[in-house]
Amino acid sequence: MKLRTKITLLTTVIAVSVVFFTLLSIRGVIINAFREELEKRAVSIAGNLSDRIAGLVLKKDYFETTKALDDVLKKENDIEYIFVTDKEGVIAAHTFGNEIPPDILSWNPVNNRPKNIQLLDTEKGYVRDVGVKVFGGTRSELHLGIREDNLIQTLMRVRKMTVPIIMLVTLSGIVASFIFSRLITKPLNKFVEFTKVLGRGEFGKRVDVPYGDEIGYLARNFNRLSMELKTVQEKMEEAYTYTHILQAEKISTIGQISAGLAHELKNPLTTLKMLFQAFRDKPDMTKEDAEVINREIEKIDTIITSFLGFLKQKEFEVSDINISALVERVLSLATFDIRRRGIAVQKDMVDDLPGIKGDRALLEHAFLNLILNAVQAMPDGGNIRVSGKTDDRFVEVTIMDKGCGIPSDIRSKVFDPFFTTKENGTGLGLSIVYNIVKSHGGKVFFHSSEGEGTAFIVRLPRGD
Repeated sequence: MKLRTKITLLTTVIAVSVVFFTLLSIRGVIINAFREELEKRAVSIAGNLSDRIAGLVLKKDYFETTKALDDVLKKENDIEYIFVTDKEGVIAAHTFGNEIPPDILSWNPVNNRPKNIQLLDTEKGYVRDVGVKVFGGTRSELHLGIREDNLIQTLMRVRKMTVPIIMLVTLSGIVASFIFSRLITKPLNKFVEFTKVLGRGEFGKRVDVPYGDEIGYLARNFNRLSMELKTVQEKMEEAYTYTHILQAEKISTIGQISAGLAHELKNPLTTLKMLFQAFRDKPDMTKEDAEVINREIEKIDTIITSFLGFLKQKEFEVSDINISALVERVLSLATFDIRRRGIAVQKDMVDDLPGIKGDRALLEHAFLNLILNAVQAMPDGGNIRVSGKTDDRFVEVTIMDKGCGIPSDIRSKVFDPFFTTKENGTGLGLSIVYNIVKSHGGKVFFHSSEGEGTAFIVRLPRGD
């Protein structure tokens, strides 16, 4: 279905719906007003007639009482019946002829109220029975039933008026929506054709939409985009030789990433190796050992996924994280490298450090990279200090080493992808740390002094 057809149908439906519900509301107001007026008239007739026959009923002159009832029945065309009961509640006079409807006294009992109105569904249609007391303190009542003839006629007139109005509005809505949709879809069709032109790579052309509104603004931006793409295309053609060089560098990068993967997988593989060496001496596997193996395998999978997703991060699996426990976990994974190089770890975490919300696997990966960087900065051993503190908004973790520090001339490049000073490094470690921390709404930065060491600070939003 075309956009023009959709707009036409939608506008028509809205117009018809508004008119329909408006007329429906007006119809309800008219009906309620007529019914209130009908009830007031019926109560007035019943009250006047009750005063007129009160003396006759008291004298038990039911002949004159019946005559008075007949007089009212002849004058009021929409009154269906009238009847009166005596002080004992027995029907004394009525206009039913020879046959009184059964259980008529139970239709609308007045009881101790001065009046009562009840809508009755009779063989002749809906009738409003109005009952009033003739004498207070007795069971003498006067009832008259008034038909809703005028109300029905009014409803018929309203219906006759409503149908033409709805048809007229529908026709007007179709015409107006067609014109309205044409005004909108005409420039949009030009945009559609223009996108096809851009899709074919024919950059530098313009779309002609002479409007000063949002559509005109969009046209100007499309034209600017076309010119910018034209410029980029020209520059790419001029840099044809450079693209060949870039392609060769990409092939080299694949080898660097592979080397980085092997380095990152070393820790969980070392843990698995140690466990399997222990199983060789003691074949029985405990539940705890199985859980460690499962965790390390998951860690390997997470590291590979994180590297593959360096440029395209996966969706977060957000959970509540105890940052102190996470740091302990990372230190345990790096235990082999830490002990091999004779490094001492000093932990200075604040008690009851508040939790954070984030992806546990990604944050473990980030902190593991920082710990391993600190280890590699001290090939002859030294000290690593891991501290944690908090303020009103952030949890801050600092990882400080006593290595050689970062030279001042390369500090601005530390977080750049593929920048490394290591012989076999990939240059992705700190870049991944930066991306992970940033994706969690945090910050990572460092302080370094040549010959004295480096401190990396990670600030993450509190989870409370």
